[in-house]
Amino acid sequence: MSDTLDDTRYLQIAKQAMAAIEAAADAADLDSKRDGSVLRLELDSGDQVIINLQQPTHQVWLASRAGAHHFVWSGSHWCDTRTGETLGAALHRVMQTLDAPPLDLPTL
Repeated sequence: MSDTLDDTRYLQIAKQAMAAIEAAADAADLDSKRDGSVLRLELDSGDQVIINLQQPTHQVWLASRAGAHHFVWSGSHWCDTRTGETLGAALHRVMQTLDAPPLDLPTL
């Protein structure tokens, strides 16, 4: 499923995804905190959605009480390693499940 990426290209596209998620969270008035390669979205309910980069495996991970997902680059999108769902679609679904405001995201 994944294209072969070198570390430089992985970091470039992974950081673009993180920046897009962070900008969407800011636009939705969600608290977000970034610490290196970890982005935490803090919801009014007290729930957190955590997105982090896994450079050794060239993955992006998404975790919340609604579940955990690992995403690899397909050449055009970040796709779940088990289901093929895109990162943007998974994040949208997780936010709905947690009764949080939707994020206006580009295709991730």
